Amino acid sequence: MAKTLKLAKLAKGAKRMIRDQRGNVTMMFAIASIPLLVAGGAALDFDRVVNAKTALQASLDSAVLYAAVSNSTNMTTLTTASRPFLDVNYKGTDATVTSYTISAGATPNSIKATATVTLNTWFMNIVGIPTEQVTTSSEALHVGTGRNINLEVSLVLDNTNSMNTPGSGFITKPINDLKTAAQNFVTTVMGSSQTPYYTKIAVVPYNNGVNMGTTAMAASARGGFVAGTSTLPGSQSYKFNNASGSTSTFTISNCVTERTGAQAYTDASATVSPVGRQYVGTQNICGVQAMLPLSTDATTINATISAMAANYSTAGQVGIAWGWYTLSPNFGIFTGTSVPAGYDKLITTDPLTKVKKVMILMTDGEYNSAYGNGVISGNPVVSGSYYTTNDLINKAPDNGDVYTQSNAMCTAIKASGVEVYTIAFQLDATYPLRVALLNNCATDAAHALVATDQSQLNTIFQSLAQNLSTLRLTN
Repeated sequence: MAKTLKLAKLAKGAKRMIRDQRGNVTMMFAIASIPLLVAGGAALDFDRVVNAKTALQASLDSAVLYAAVSNSTNMTTLTTASRPFLDVNYKGTDATVTSYTISAGATPNSIKATATVTLNTWFMNIVGIPTEQVTTSSEALHVGTGRNINLEVSLVLDNTNSMNTPGSGFITKPINDLKTAAQNFVTTVMGSSQTPYYTKIAVVPYNNGVNMGTTAMAASARGGFVAGTSTLPGSQSYKFNNASGSTSTFTISNCVTERTGAQAYTDASATVSPVGRQYVGTQNICGVQAMLPLSTDATTINATISAMAANYSTAGQVGIAWGWYTLSPNFGIFTGTSVPAGYDKLITTDPLTKVKKVMILMTDGEYNSAYGNGVISGNPVVSGSYYTTNDLINKAPDNGDVYTQSNAMCTAIKASGVEVYTIAFQLDATYPLRVALLNNCATDAAHALVATDQSQLNTIFQSLAQNLSTLRLTN
């Protein structure tokens, strides 16, 4: 009996020992698991850091590219102006941007954006590391000095009476929307420096002709005139048979019209083959803002755009021609920095002298004024603003209708190597000739753009500005 009791006590003690050993194993396992949990948590936090850095890099690239198209060279100004692009693109992450600066880059004419974000850790906090900081940087070449090619742009802008009438989606007059969009374009494209690559912009406002600004400038394009009145064009005043069956006498203006003859659709020298004269009465006068040849002065360019006003009828073929002439090394009437580069610079392998020539034609395509002997033709009579039969010559247009002329000129421009964008603004697509013109003039379908409201017009000009800036990251 005593032996049986002893065996029972031993069994009970053994069970208690086993239970105690199980508890020790559990405790030991729990202690051993802490490093494993911390290591796993650290891996998760590390993954979050990597994702934060990736997101920060993409957002920083966007911000530095925006800063690179700014005219400012002040680093504080660039930092303030571009910071919203970082914040907007980085929104939604679980890290906070704690610093952001723009500074001079490591390479000439470059700028560098640097940003730091702070990430609250989830697991590393257990071992006393509550936050992780992530810093990255991005560099871009500055516009004007940042593109890898010289740039010559001609803005050919519709200033005709139809630009006074808002269409669907337009709050103000379209001419005002055009001025805002074009000036924004100039501000973006025109860099603060002209070295090592230059940017030149010409402005060609047009309505019933293109205004040369001064008699001397007009004479260099169309030649001089003889004093007095004559029944033959070439005198100061021209007496002609008008479309009402009577006669009218008009005076020569400082506006010019289309060139006739063998050089009608070439960029041959104006001294060899002058462009057309313009004779005007009291209605369809030379009232468009004077054109500006290639310029490196953004203030002058924007002042020319600001002075534009919409009026009178539309000789779009003349505007198109002058868009080409301002970019042509052959036309030969411009001086100084307004002289365009040679066509050989379009294909040179020398990176410092290589040039891109671009014409941007903004229009509603409503062309209605072709000329005969320097007077708007009334044979046949075409619809358009400010027409009376007394203002129209009883003669067919020298070069045919406006769309035939415009398409022929665009074909020649593209063949010269000039890149052509068209921007259709308030285009009435029920007129096939207008639609065909804007498509045919463009270099290709991707260069034929359509703005249906004022916001789209500005967006298109800004998109072109960004594309032409050919910005590239340096790291």
